[in-house]
Amino acid sequence: MRIGWRRTIGPVAVLIVAWTASVTWRDGAAASGLSDGGLASEVIRVIAEGSVWLAGAVFVMRLLNILVWNGVILRRTGSAATRLLTDLVNGLILVSAFAAIIAFVLDKPVTGLIATSGVAVAVVGFALKSMISDLFSGIAITLERPFRMGDWIEITGGTVGKVLNISWRATGLLLGNGNYVVVPNGRLSEMVIKVYDRPATPWRDEIDITLGYDVTAYQVERILLSAAMDVPQVAAQPKAPDVRIIEFGDNGVKWRLRFWVPDYPNQGPIRYAVQRNVLRNLHFSGIETPVARIDARVSHPTAANLSSRGTEAFLGRVSLFNMLEAEEVAELTQSVAFRLALAGTAVVRRNEAGASLFLVKEGLCEVLIPDGDGTERSVAHLKPGAFFGEMSLLTGAPRSATVRAVVDSMVIEIAKEALQPILSRREAVVEAMSNALAERQLHNDRAAFEGASSAEAKIAHQTLAGQLLGRMRSFFGLGVTAEKPRIPAEIHH
Repeated sequence: MRIGWRRTIGPVAVLIVAWTASVTWRDGAAASGLSDGGLASEVIRVIAEGSVWLAGAVFVMRLLNILVWNGVILRRTGSAATRLLTDLVNGLILVSAFAAIIAFVLDKPVTGLIATSGVAVAVVGFALKSMISDLFSGIAITLERPFRMGDWIEITGGTVGKVLNISWRATGLLLGNGNYVVVPNGRLSEMVIKVYDRPATPWRDEIDITLGYDVTAYQVERILLSAAMDVPQVAAQPKAPDVRIIEFGDNGVKWRLRFWVPDYPNQGPIRYAVQRNVLRNLHFSGIETPVARIDARVSHPTAANLSSRGTEAFLGRVSLFNMLEAEEVAELTQSVAFRLALAGTAVVRRNEAGASLFLVKEGLCEVLIPDGDGTERSVAHLKPGAFFGEMSLLTGAPRSATVRAVVDSMVIEIAKEALQPILSRREAVVEAMSNALAERQLHNDRAAFEGASSAEAKIAHQTLAGQLLGRMRSFFGLGVTAEKPRIPAEIHH
């Protein structure tokens, strides 16, 4: 502000000097001997009086810049006035100053000048009609303020950019890829404009996907809603995601997932995260997107067979069971149970007894542990393909945490009785599972082993695996066999 006031010193000084000279010459104080009414005296008078008007105009423009543009408007709107508005007002002030010089200094009629220049104005206006249209459109945009500097807007044609500049003739947009686009204000005023970014107003994104008619609406909701809610930026928004049917097509039903993002600049990474989650959920659900094809099959498998094959494929993808043979996975499939957990309901509760394992097939669950004030807090999300309750299934330990469904979720329950025949025949599977559980438990408690050497970590893993192996044998009533353990070289999580 101090620098702004300093800029008024020059115009004020010129105004004082010019006003003093004008009064001196007008009163005929011939200090220099040139007050005889000659040409020199007239030129000096015109220069002095004209300088008064021009210096006054510059002073008013700089005063407006300090008090109004960067003062009142900045305090009330939070942003300075646009350059178009300030240039327009400054232009009007200069035109008024020149009109005053013509009328009062040169003593010429301004109305006659305007009348004689009407034809020239018409010719120039016709030649510059596009530029004039851009000018007045820019004025309208500045006054109505349908968007502001820094807003992200989408114009006709799908171009999306950030408003960087609004000038006399055009509006400049910075695109997401870094390119700069200039749109004439006249064309911009004729377009449909979507304003994406407003303070405290999240922007809604949409993803369309076509799925077959054999996929139920409940499955679609579990798959799509959990994909969105698994992204922290989406889950933090006040408005929850939703799913809509767009159309019934020849290849399937077109669904639309709608979710909210905090602002447009982050839309790209958030959309990618949601799309990745959708693919992951479809993968674990065994659902493929339909393609146009001719179905020439004579016989059709039953729904039970399709469900059985899908469950076998799903179990084969879970890391805990990747050491089982295909026949053993098929055997295990016959004994599993499906459970639908509605949003907000607990699948298991902490400290309750249990002897079963759960796998998330569709949806999203969260793990809750007690907080210091007696409440529970969420510490992790379980996505499709994740499992929980394995310690209760394999060792008989009580539930260590509460697991609750975030959205409607389909989980698979595997009881002790379903796994016992397989473990009784395959001691190697028991040992491999104990190693997998030990590695998973150490991974979850990695903060306790931070800074430990690889040798110390290996010893901790072997010790814990041995303890779990003993508990598993005791819980399942298994004896030590002579079969040499076949521990997988690498266990995936």
